[in-house]
Amino acid sequence: MTKAVAAKMRASKTTFALIEYAEADGITITYENVYPGSIYTHKILKAYHYVKTNEDMPKSKNPSILERFANVDDVPLKTAKVTTLEGMAREFAKLSEYLDRQSIKANPPVTDKAYVERSEFTITDLYNDLMSRIEWSLFRYMALLHTFGFDALPYYSTVLDYSYYVKQRKKFRRCKYMFCLNMFAIGKDNCRDAKSKRVDSRFCCDTCRKASHESKKRLEKTGSYLPIEYYLPLYGESIEDRFRLREETQPSYKVETEIMKKKPMFKAKLKNESYEHGEMVKYKTLAEAKQAQIIAEKVDKIAVYRQIIRQTNPYISEGQ
Repeated sequence: MTKAVAAKMRASKTTFALIEYAEADGITITYENVYPGSIYTHKILKAYHYVKTNEDMPKSKNPSILERFANVDDVPLKTAKVTTLEGMAREFAKLSEYLDRQSIKANPPVTDKAYVERSEFTITDLYNDLMSRIEWSLFRYMALLHTFGFDALPYYSTVLDYSYYVKQRKKFRRCKYMFCLNMFAIGKDNCRDAKSKRVDSRFCCDTCRKASHESKKRLEKTGSYLPIEYYLPLYGESIEDRFRLREETQPSYKVETEIMKKKPMFKAKLKNESYEHGEMVKYKTLAEAKQAQIIAEKVDKIAVYRQIIRQTNPYISEGQ
């Protein structure tokens, strides 16, 4: 860079860049002059992502320095030396993330209602089960009454009411672990026919009991019941590494071909899911799943009695 160009840069009040001034005067500007100490000066980075140009985005005849390396992979930038500008920027970014994490550690959230570890059978599920039994008994009696008339009056004693709900609700208790919403049985002859625990039990299982003690230790150590991984953000470098291991760039026509083949767009093997309260049924085709749904609806007793009531009583069928 000549002294004339440098003087013109200092004297001018416009926003022209150094490269534009040099091109106007016919002076060649090297990478070393524009980006001193940059990794671009001694190593030309290869762009792994090909950019397809068209009429809306034509190819530039005289691309600038930044435009030439706009699609360069971030691995060379990640491994750049600290003495270069790219390496210094990376270290400053890591330092900023580290300071943010330290500020959160200094004042962490004690607890969070959105954080739940287990919720297989909650208080809402218990309420739905009990109300379904009460509704079924009521619909059954109404269907018998509309079908057989006054001869069905002796069956009124089989109708469940609020007292049944109170009696069954006392046979269940919520787990004392703050991040578990499960209900467990403490009384025999409960509505779920579940194995009852002792009356003085506080946790639904040994896992929640151990997790409760660990949460108290975390409170004494970090000032929060929550796991440290929940409220501390990951480093941006770690997130990029995870994406880099599971993602790859392909041309658009290959992606469209895979979509038309109805194949998965990822090569990672899925883990077999395990369920503690039952087994999930998988169907090979949509028709098989619909047929299973039709069979399941036929077994629904509440739906059957509701249909009988609507057919025998026109006022109910009309919503009155």
